[in-house]
Amino acid sequence: MVLIENGNVHFPKGETKKVDILIEGDKIVKLGEKISVDAEHIDASGCEVFAGFILPATSVGVYNYADLAHPDSEEKSTPVNPDLHVRYSLDPAEVKLQGYERHGVTAFGAVPGDPALIAGQIGVYHTSGRTAAEMAVSEDVALKVNFIPSVKRTFASRDVMPMTRMGMASMLRNELKKASLKKEDDASYDPGRDVLCRVLNKELPILCNVRERFDIETILGIQKEFGFKLILMGAYQADSLQEKLKEAGVSVLLGDLIDGSLVTYFDADIPALLKMSKKVLTAFSNNGSGYEGLLWSAEKAVRNGLKVERAIDMLTINTADILGVGDKTGSIEAGKYADISIWDGHPLKTYDAHIKVCMTAGKIWRAEQ
Repeated sequence: MVLIENGNVHFPKGETKKVDILIEGDKIVKLGEKISVDAEHIDASGCEVFAGFILPATSVGVYNYADLAHPDSEEKSTPVNPDLHVRYSLDPAEVKLQGYERHGVTAFGAVPGDPALIAGQIGVYHTSGRTAAEMAVSEDVALKVNFIPSVKRTFASRDVMPMTRMGMASMLRNELKKASLKKEDDASYDPGRDVLCRVLNKELPILCNVRERFDIETILGIQKEFGFKLILMGAYQADSLQEKLKEAGVSVLLGDLIDGSLVTYFDADIPALLKMSKKVLTAFSNNGSGYEGLLWSAEKAVRNGLKVERAIDMLTINTADILGVGDKTGSIEAGKYADISIWDGHPLKTYDAHIKVCMTAGKIWRAEQ
């Protein structure tokens, strides 16, 4: 067992307490004051203790940097690939090289890349482990759909659909419509159609990579027609549709806020996007790259008026809830994974904060090592 003691522990909605945290194996088993137990002690005196940060959507770890010409995250032979699952591209060695623990990141959403319209299924994994199965928090998270220009560019070069916005919308609708017409007595096996049936049954959300208001409205229209659960990723102009998003129960993973070219190109109103987070479940993301932009996006959000406490929630419990793993991680709570980071200062209040200990599913990393 491990006991973290004397730290200032952060909970959702800005609550902080001086409590001890008892961990057994990969789970938190008890919170309380002055817990006395025979365990390995970690003294967090004078430190800030957070739930591990979650990177919601990245292709790092499933990319295969040894063969950049043929990335394992990008199946682009066809535009529709609902039966593919990112687990079969996840390389624990590639994940380990990222050094996620140095920034307090303990879990990530592994996602297929951007060339295909329906790119494949998403899983959430811990940032340490020897196999994908060992790292898995949940492998049943969402189906990734791309509604961005990269899809048009991929298939326009072959002169096949979808080469236009109308082609992407039509193809997505047609695939969902075909799945909705599946008969109970149909014995033929179509793994892709089975996945889309799960989407239609609200068992599997769609995570849609989208940028502009025009395209967000298109996806919202398709969602209204078929009734699936929807997560938007990127969504630089989502603030102008926040009432519709709230009504439809849609959540949002914000695009990279520190990439000035994207923010400017899509005319993103950062204060308005942050204000939207009061009505729509929102978290930070980074458009599919590594963890580098995650804390910086949160820091920029704080400089644009977001309360520090809400920013921490958007790095932790909000992300977990959006990805459907809030019962397993995202907050410091008995019964959840021991995903914890200990800092010598508050990382969103000072540039001089340094991480001292990062615990991922009970595995301990120390900065001094």
